[in-house]
Amino acid sequence: TKLSESMNPEDNFKFINGYLSRMEPAILENNGFIDKYIGDAIMALFHGNADDAVKGGISMLKRLNRYNKTRQRPERPALKIGIGINTGMLMLGTVGGQKRMDSTAISDAVNLASRVEGLTKIYGVSLLITDRTFSRLQSPQDYYIRLVDRVAVKGKRDRIPVFEVFDADPPGIRE
Repeated sequence: TKLSESMNPEDNFKFINGYLSRMEPAILENNGFIDKYIGDAIMALFHGNADDAVKGGISMLKRLNRYNKTRQRPERPALKIGIGINTGMLMLGTVGGQKRMDSTAISDAVNLASRVEGLTKIYGVSLLITDRTFSRLQSPQDYYIRLVDRVAVKGKRDRIPVFEVFDADPPGIRE
């Protein structure tokens, strides 16, 4: 939002489309599909396994790191993103009225993924996953993962464990 405020609408569209076109392959190459774009946000679904979603998120962050290297001018600050991943059942369908309809995914699992994405700003990290995703990883030891907290999120009675996946961090920071 802060970056968009400094752009005219045409430049803003060009910027967002340039960014989204760089992120899209990270999702598609990991067996995901894009449900929708919400401004500069992407809502993606992964039918395969939890590893596909986590690998897609890591790929997005690595692509962002490469993209930021091309933005080495004062008027082009480095971009930061937050990714929240949750695993669970959902229903994909259409919503709306007679004059305007749209497709969307609806479920408690989708809402929780959105809440977890919001937590990335609070914890200052790029990629958070829930315990439901963590427990469904084929080989969690193949990733750099740490427990961040057990948090109460809006709409949930119990605290949920959230984990940071930091595979995309530079080696020095990762260690």
